[in-house]
Amino acid sequence: MRRIARQHAWRIARRLGVGLLAAGLLCPLTGVPSAAGTRSVGLSRPFGRLACEPRDGVVFCPGGLSRRVPSFDGVPLDADLTLPRAGRPPFRLIVLLHGLGGNKLETESARDDGAIDNVTFASHGWAVLSYTARGFGGSCGTALARRGTPACARGWSHLADQRYEVRDTQYLAGLLVDEGWARPGIAVAGVSYGAAQALELAMLKDRIELPSGRFVPFTSPRRHIPMTVAAVYAAWPWDDYASALEPNGAGPGATDQARADRSPLGVLKVAWARILAQAEATGYQPRRSALEVWQRLAASAPGSPPALVRALKDLQRFHSAVGIPPPAGGPAPTAIQSGFTDSLFPVTEALRFADQGPRHGSRSPLLLVFDDVGHPWAQNRPADVGFDDATAIDFLEAVAEHRSPRTGVLVRAQRCPSTTPSGPTQWARSFSALSRSSVTLDGSNAQVVTSAGGDPTIAAALDATDRPLCDPLPATPEPGTATYQVAAGPHGLHVLGGAIVRATLTITGNDPELIGRLWDVAPGGETRQIVELGACAPRVPARPGRHTAVTERVRFELPPNDYVVAPDHRLELELVGSTAGFFLPSTSTFSIRVTNLRATVPLAWRPSTHAGPT
Repeated sequence: MRRIARQHAWRIARRLGVGLLAAGLLCPLTGVPSAAGTRSVGLSRPFGRLACEPRDGVVFCPGGLSRRVPSFDGVPLDADLTLPRAGRPPFRLIVLLHGLGGNKLETESARDDGAIDNVTFASHGWAVLSYTARGFGGSCGTALARRGTPACARGWSHLADQRYEVRDTQYLAGLLVDEGWARPGIAVAGVSYGAAQALELAMLKDRIELPSGRFVPFTSPRRHIPMTVAAVYAAWPWDDYASALEPNGAGPGATDQARADRSPLGVLKVAWARILAQAEATGYQPRRSALEVWQRLAASAPGSPPALVRALKDLQRFHSAVGIPPPAGGPAPTAIQSGFTDSLFPVTEALRFADQGPRHGSRSPLLLVFDDVGHPWAQNRPADVGFDDATAIDFLEAVAEHRSPRTGVLVRAQRCPSTTPSGPTQWARSFSALSRSSVTLDGSNAQVVTSAGGDPTIAAALDATDRPLCDPLPATPEPGTATYQVAAGPHGLHVLGGAIVRATLTITGNDPELIGRLWDVAPGGETRQIVELGACAPRVPARPGRHTAVTERVRFELPPNDYVVAPDHRLELELVGSTAGFFLPSTSTFSIRVTNLRATVPLAWRPSTHAGPT
């Protein structure tokens, strides 16, 4: 996962500083007057301890165990600073944030390769701060890093906590502003774990969150210079960790999004939970982390115990952008790239973030880019990565040069097989505006979904963490499931959005779950390709020893995709009681009688089509 992040997500904006150079805003380096006094690169030590030297066409100021920088609470952080060989500080500063279990080396290179790394950015006039997050690598993450360092006793990972990891970024950037190396409006770019922190920084903007949870103005630590997050690029982020890892079928748009995402509790993506726990365990964990506490409760406690609800609220409040009250004027200008085929942090996470700004009156620039790049299942085609890079470059250059950046939503359709080019590319002012029509699947007759239903072989093949996306599976009907189909017709169908399912459920048993699968079924009905996969958790309280049926009307959404169904194929919605391997199966026995189902699938084109079950 980290290798993919470095090769693909960190390829933003090698031209990011070109506009500044062309405009004559950066001058050849001589003596450097700044707010911190006169200095020149090579004579002053950033953070008071880094030695700088020309290297790889830039000026590199490496950290290391002997030159770590104490953060706001004294925890030593392994940080590097890379500077341009020409120009006068204070420079524009960009902070590069790595993925979970990684370190600063993910964001560094030995050449200007056009990727998001220190040499590329510094080659184009930026000061680049790359550091290892607390609890990993040289920032107290290894036994060697903690040896003889009492301050590391409290240097464990807090899982992208606004009061710790996010504040580390603000504190280090503030020190560079105090020393005259950086301007007080900073940019941040992150991937995955780092991208979640980038969204938190965008939402905080000009505020710092203290350990008590109180917000105070974002100022530099020594000279108290007012600071702000001026621009953000987040690749593959989460907005709400709870909804991403334990989805309940709630889509974006709720008045209280955090509450909607946890009520009812969802279905755990157990395959991803194990991988994230392993990545987190590579760092320093002297106590259970917020992620571990939540995962243990989610995996072992049926129903909605108060401890599990508290754990979810903690993940939302302190480890997710969704828990931060929007700032005055809205979040920082933000570009987000998410994968339609990202099974860990789907585009729904970006849409949740996007919905909160306008809801609170924000007019801050926002650009969403959705395609086939991200965590698995994403295929990460080079052409898609290049498209993302160019789009993000344009956005950040415009913000840096005080021009109006491109906003709205850009999408590229996912294609199979993997050798097929992505596309077409479409733009709209909002994601909902991309959908021009819909297809509806109806099912008034009763069908029964059981906890023991489905084919285990199919379930195993839908483990997105280790199975390929473009891998057609048998279309043989599975026992104990409910299915609804519609023909794509001679022109095909272009799915663009998430299927919205409404149905009446009559549930017998405890702790039910309902997994929705949207399939593209090939002519002849022998093979099918997964299009969308999501979960619904009906609101049925635990009733040990009772088997009285409970009836409930539900509405849930599947994570959206941009997918072209070929002519003469069929679109099929399948409801199953378990997709064990990827989702955590219920430990109880249940059956769900499904009636009055109506599923609406948004389309990019084609007149509205209506069909009943086949």
